[in-house]
Amino acid sequence: MGSRGPKPVDVNRLQADATAWASLFYTLRDGQSGHMQLVKWGPWRNTGSAKWTRMQSGRGFVMLPANARYRLSKGLAPAIHIPVSEATRRLPARMKAKDWVIFRPVMPEPGIWSLLRRARSVREILEASRKMRNWMTREYGPRIGRWLPVDPPLEFADALDLYAEELLGGKRLPSYAKTDRPSSDDKRVVFLSKVLAGARLDLAPITAVKRLSNWHLSRDWAEKSLKEYVEWSRKQFEERGVAAEP
Repeated sequence: MGSRGPKPVDVNRLQADATAWASLFYTLRDGQSGHMQLVKWGPWRNTGSAKWTRMQSGRGFVMLPANARYRLSKGLAPAIHIPVSEATRRLPARMKAKDWVIFRPVMPEPGIWSLLRRARSVREILEASRKMRNWMTREYGPRIGRWLPVDPPLEFADALDLYAEELLGGKRLPSYAKTDRPSSDDKRVVFLSKVLAGARLDLAPITAVKRLSNWHLSRDWAEKSLKEYVEWSRKQFEERGVAAEP
């Protein structure tokens, strides 16, 4: 007879998926600042014969197919912070300038988040998923930021379609926040992220929530991280006598 009891759970993977979901939901609701930096581009490279190559790119991951060309960059001046604002909303979706890397701010769509958190049927979740997919295409492009971490590759919107029933089941749990306080909406982001992370590992919503009881991601995760990077970049170049562009 085989051993009985609960299946072992890769908690690190569970946390990685939950972090990715919460990052996406906060960005969908609140937006995310961008930055730009003067750089020197390296030589073109090739991903080789691997079917998919996952690479860090700006604020997310990009999945490159076999024999895709790419190149890396090295900063020549401090990074410059670009906040989310009505002014930056008018910036073009694709920004390019010679010798600059530009990550345009991601503009929020709180209406899609509201539709998702209020959804009471699979049909409503599929509608939110479709709108979220269009938002990601507009804000991120065709490849960057669309994928959950860890193989096999799975897009966020596809995962919502797959795990719609699990998401609805999580909302029925007593611990799901149901008030309209701002702090409750942050709790909903974290809670639904736990449920969706667990669904990918075939965990029931209540099991996923329990396994991740000590995990949390605050709403300022991206802004804090970006500001720390910009400040670090500024200090690094100050030591070399290089000032930021005005």
